[in-house]
Amino acid sequence: MRITKTYFMLMAADVPRASGFYRKAFALTPRYESPEWTELASDGATIALHKGGANAERDTGLGFDVDDIQVACASVAGAGGRVVSPPKERPGEGITLATVVDTEGNRIFLSQPRRET
Repeated sequence: MRITKTYFMLMAADVPRASGFYRKAFALTPRYESPEWTELASDGATIALHKGGANAERDTGLGFDVDDIQVACASVAGAGGRVVSPPKERPGEGITLATVVDTEGNRIFLSQPRRET
């Protein structure tokens, strides 16, 4: 047996709306789209959106490292999401971290490695 694909699944009350959010906010590329199941790709990872769930906020464990966390937060807001915890430096972790919520209530982390001077 071999693994043929690894994906991270998020529940979405409205899969097309969620797909639009991830495409606009993070420029994810669609691999497969339907109203029930959509797969989006970025940098070798697959984010799968599955029909179901409510719009209530929930933790997901999903995170994206970005090169400009301020721009990423603005992109999330511009795509219909919300910034629930603005960027904050994390002493001892070497990152700046923000928490955002997509259009379906999925909480995700954005992190930017700190530049050493």
